[in-house]
Amino acid sequence: MSGCCTAGGGCGMLNKLSFQDPLWFALFGLVPVLMLLCHKFWRHQFPVLLLPHTQGQKGLQAREWLTPPELLFFLRLLTISFLILGLANLKTARETRHAAPALGIDIVLALDISGSMMLEDIKPNRLEALKDVLTRFVAGRAEDRFGLVLYAGESINWCPITQDYGFLLAKLREMDGEALADGTAIGLGLASAVNALKGSSSKGKVVILLTDGENNAGFVHPLTAAELAKEHQVKVYTIGIGTTGLAPLPLTDLNGNKVYQYVPVKIDEAMLTKIAERTGGAYFRATNAKALEAIYQEIDQLEKTPHGIRKETVYHSEYRVFLLIALLLFLLELVLRFTFFRSLAS
Repeated sequence: MSGCCTAGGGCGMLNKLSFQDPLWFALFGLVPVLMLLCHKFWRHQFPVLLLPHTQGQKGLQAREWLTPPELLFFLRLLTISFLILGLANLKTARETRHAAPALGIDIVLALDISGSMMLEDIKPNRLEALKDVLTRFVAGRAEDRFGLVLYAGESINWCPITQDYGFLLAKLREMDGEALADGTAIGLGLASAVNALKGSSSKGKVVILLTDGENNAGFVHPLTAAELAKEHQVKVYTIGIGTTGLAPLPLTDLNGNKVYQYVPVKIDEAMLTKIAERTGGAYFRATNAKALEAIYQEIDQLEKTPHGIRKETVYHSEYRVFLLIALLLFLLELVLRFTFFRSLAS
C-alpha cells in the first residue's frame, strides 16, 4: 500500500506528521463488526466483574463493569489498532532552514606585472606580496569563479574564468614580471578583462584592476575600456599599489651583488578613480602589504555573494513504537487469558 496523508504541518523547525501508507486505516472499519461479535457471542462466557460499593452510601448499587471476554476483547482491539498504526507507518519530519549561497559572481583579476612590480617598498616585493594577498582572497570566496588577466606593455588572458581554485592558484604562483614586454597598458589590461567576462551569464561581473603606474603603452585608452566595462555591466574596482615618493628597485651590479636604485613612484590616481566611478566600483590605494590585505577584505565585503535559503527535511519512521505497543498488549492479553481469567472460568 502507498500514499501520503498529512496530519500536521509547520515551517521552520516545526515537526510534520504524516502516514506513509494510510490505506491501512481501512481496517478500522472492521472494529464495529468485531464489537458486535463480542457482544453477541463472548459476553457471558465468564463471571461478571463488579465494582465495589461503599456501605452506608444509600442508592449506590453494585453494577456490572466488564466481563473478562470484554476486557480481553478490548485489549485485542487495542492490539489491532496499534498494529494498523504501525503498518500505516507514521513518519515525523523535521524541517530546517539553512542559509545557502546562491550562484556566485564572476571576478577577473587584472594585474600589472610590469618591471616596477619588483620594487621592494612592499616586502618582499610588490608582486610577491600581491600573490600572498590574492591567495587568501580567492580562498575566502568559495562560490565565485575567477579569471586572471596579466598586463604590462601588452596583456594576456593568463587563466580563463574557472572555479578550479587549484589551477587558478597554480597560475597565480607562476606569474612573473618577465612574462610580457615592459610597460603599463592599463587600458589594454582592462579591455582584456572585460572581454574575458563577455560570455559570462553570472548576475554579478567584477574586475579588480591593480597597477603601480601610469598608462604608457597599448592601443586602448583606459577610459575607453571603462566605457566598454560599463556597456557590459562590469563593475571595476581599481587599486594603486606602492608608497609615495621614492621606492627601492633591486639591481645586480657587475660583481653580482644586489644593489638598490631608488625610483619615483607615479600612479595615475585620477584616472583610476574615474574608471571606478564610471563602472560603479571604487578606487583604493595600498602603500603596504597590510593596506593591500585590507583593501581586498573590503572588496570582499562589498561584493558579498547573495545567499538564499536551503530547506532540509529529515524523516523518521515511528512504526517500531506502535508495533512494540501492539506486541506488549498482545502479551498482556495472553497472560490474562491463560492465568487470571482462566482461574475465574474454572
